[in-house]
Amino acid sequence: MNKEGIMIYLVMKGQDKFVEKVKAYFQKSLYLLEVIVINDWQDELSFESKAGKNLLHTIKKIKQKNASLKCYISGYSLAGLFSLYAMHELDLEGAVCVSGSLWQEGWLVYLKEHPINHKKIYLSLGSKEHKTRNVLMKNVLKNTLETYEIYQKENQCIFEKNVGNHFFQSEERMMKGWDYILYEK
Repeated sequence: MNKEGIMIYLVMKGQDKFVEKVKAYFQKSLYLLEVIVINDWQDELSFESKAGKNLLHTIKKIKQKNASLKCYISGYSLAGLFSLYAMHELDLEGAVCVSGSLWQEGWLVYLKEHPINHKKIYLSLGSKEHKTRNVLMKNVLKNTLETYEIYQKENQCIFEKNVGNHFFQSEERMMKGWDYILYEK
């Protein structure tokens, strides 16, 4: 079977059961799957750290190795934010960002200074994620909606607000994002 594209999935160490489900899901699709296990969530998914720069380099090598294929990236939480960042930095075809840490200081400034177009983007957030005492994290809904507004001007972008908090139905929500990228025209 000829493949149309590749999906890079940034996943936290210890998610082995779900990764096995994901591999079975992608075997039935027209997309290859490349799983990158993140061992140190804070360091490896930092835009400024050496580990973050190494992760970008790894993603770039995957894209180059599969140059004839559309290349997408996906992640949950901080990996979702990093997926959006990598899409900008490496000119990937799109991204899946589920419960992305878009509350991070500097994200909206970066987004406005690095415009993109003709990408396919899936954003998802739980309905309770902004209901927190943490002053920064309270902005997650506002920042996600602003990110969506910016992206939808020049890109094919969808935003889904789901029931629950940050951890509610995380696997199902990732699958919805992949369905959007792989099957929605």
